[in-house]
Amino acid sequence: MRFLAVITGALALSSAGAAGETHVPNDCNDCPALVAIAPGSFERGALPDDRAADEGEFPRHRVTINKPFAIAQTAVTVGEFGAFVAATAYPHEGGCHTLTDDGWRADPKASWVDPGFAQTAKHPVVCVSWRDANAYVEWLSKRAGRAYRLLTEAEWELAARGGTATRNFWGDDDWATCRYANVNDITAKNKTAKVGVNCTDGFLYTAPVASFLPNQFGLYDMVGNAWQWTADCWLGDYARAPRDGSAVDVAGCKERVLRGGSWTDTPGPVRINAREHRQANERLSIIGFRVARDL
Repeated sequence: MRFLAVITGALALSSAGAAGETHVPNDCNDCPALVAIAPGSFERGALPDDRAADEGEFPRHRVTINKPFAIAQTAVTVGEFGAFVAATAYPHEGGCHTLTDDGWRADPKASWVDPGFAQTAKHPVVCVSWRDANAYVEWLSKRAGRAYRLLTEAEWELAARGGTATRNFWGDDDWATCRYANVNDITAKNKTAKVGVNCTDGFLYTAPVASFLPNQFGLYDMVGNAWQWTADCWLGDYARAPRDGSAVDVAGCKERVLRGGSWTDTPGPVRINAREHRQANERLSIIGFRVARDL
């Protein structure tokens, strides 16, 4: 895995609205704010000469999504997940992998309530498994009267790109990264690797959602802050991935795809193309999720 440690930070820029986003009426007073994403196509996967890519990003191919969908403007927050837990008495035993001076370690006492660092209700919930995320969307669907779900991996990328084809939706300039994403920056370099994105973002761990500028579709934190679970099963590469935007699913799937990166990521992983995978029951303090529904 590419997860690297953050050790310090600086001041972050405030968020601002993006031009052209189409908001969807809320399904309930405290349901997530949604943005409509129109059908579209994009080239998925790395170019052959991309030295930052790994085998999971090949082969490069075109994906065409023919149906619109709605996506939450932000990741699910601690406050939103807490409302679900309070309403359902959902258990959170099992611990979580957290960052220590000795690297990543499984902490049996850690959870979304205490992921190893301070959070408020406005931070993205972390230390949630793929199964936890699906339990939340099932509850939200009943509450809202509409079928919420996790994004497919292809939907995530169409939305994250915001109509762009560059390394990130803000382009290829590292200095611009910290205007749009909470990543491992030059003041928060890993103790061993001594690498960081060439900018300062202001946060040691997670940042409150929408602390940075949105992408062209008005979506916040599509890159950085916390990795996001998708609906897809991990198959190792794109050889068998659908080209129509549907989710990859196979019987007995044990690992699910993560996209977006987190507060620990450095140049290389800070790319929309970057992919990760974890077992469906694993929890890490750098993994959260956002919701979607059909239109």
